Amino acid sequence: MKPFLIREANINDLYEALIILYRSFGRLVPPDLKDQENLLIYLVNSKIAKFIVAEKDKKIFGFGGLFIFEDVCSIGYMAVLPELRRKGVGTTIFSKLINEAKSTGCKTFMLYASKLGEPIYHKLGFRSNYNAIAYDLPIKLPETQTLIENVKIVKNFPDWAFIIDREAMGFDRCEFLSIKLRHGSKLIIVDKEGYALISGLRIGPLIAKSLHTAVDLIKMGVSLGANHIIVPKHSELPYRLFDMIKITKRVDEVNLKMIYGKNIMQKLNYFYALGTYAKG
Repeated sequence: MKPFLIREANINDLYEALIILYRSFGRLVPPDLKDQENLLIYLVNSKIAKFIVAEKDKKIFGFGGLFIFEDVCSIGYMAVLPELRRKGVGTTIFSKLINEAKSTGCKTFMLYASKLGEPIYHKLGFRSNYNAIAYDLPIKLPETQTLIENVKIVKNFPDWAFIIDREAMGFDRCEFLSIKLRHGSKLIIVDKEGYALISGLRIGPLIAKSLHTAVDLIKMGVSLGANHIIVPKHSELPYRLFDMIKITKRVDEVNLKMIYGKNIMQKLNYFYALGTYAKG
């Protein structure tokens, strides 16, 4: 293989890089790709995200991203085109992201690994945490499952939602959530009890103090057109959720959350759905 270049992405690279991300996992490029690009550009300009690309002959074929939340960093968007794998490209991108994270003072590194990436990250010292699994939601709710009137659509995050999100996640991602809301996500809440974002056709993140609040938020999400959810299968997840909302596991859409470095304290019993999981 001819030499390739690994470099920090500029904002003009991001649209092409997103196409590479979808192609590398054999997925169709979604119609909202421009919206995704605009969100990433805003995150870069807000100093929350940084991206690395691999290119050969001035064409991008690899991609990786870093999201910075004080001393906690999340690595994602890891992708290399299949025909150019096993050349050390992904490892080089990953190492560059890790070094960049360390330079910002990061003490905890998180990622969601596909089956392809999982053994690589284990070798690099990452620890397994729990699986995150994508599920299809019911197309519509049975007539007996009426929506709860205390679920509201609001335009801004209330302070209490940021507080319970920090408790659930173990770090502050308030600015990131606010940016997502400004870029097209819908925010639904049960006052002082829980919230969820609806981004495109997905519900998540979903943070709630109780199972019943989580179910009410999911019902509202379905009524607003959401068709899937990513559920973290951690030890605190109440499995009655799967009886109360008839969701169907998607084939081959399981990622493993992995951590390196300092553990963080979380209220996992509040954590019902991810916003996304990084491909990598």
